[in-house]
Amino acid sequence: DVEGKVYELDNWKPAQGNQVKKYFSSKFTEIKKEYELLINDFNWNKIIFDSEMLFIPVMGKTYYLYKKKSGKCFMSLINPSDWKVNDKFDFVGAFAQDSRQKWNKVDDF
Repeated sequence: DVEGKVYELDNWKPAQGNQVKKYFSSKFTEIKKEYELLINDFNWNKIIFDSEMLFIPVMGKTYYLYKKKSGKCFMSLINPSDWKVNDKFDFVGAFAQDSRQKWNKVDDF
């Protein structure tokens, strides 16, 4: 400093160290949550792109993913409530495609 004094770094470090540690811990938790969401999105999109689809999807329209007893998945235009009693496949979820061609789970279904 201008007067030639040396600051007491030992008193300064612990307070700053805790603040920095909190920042990095918080940032790590935030990035980890984003990563988990990204992996979840990736897995759903992989399932959908690997599934049977006999139509060209329209962006923003809701489609329904089903899983056959054989394990193979397929996308349908038909809402699960419109099917009659069915023991050949199970409803997995509802999805809509966005402008980037990424499938997003429709939560309010």
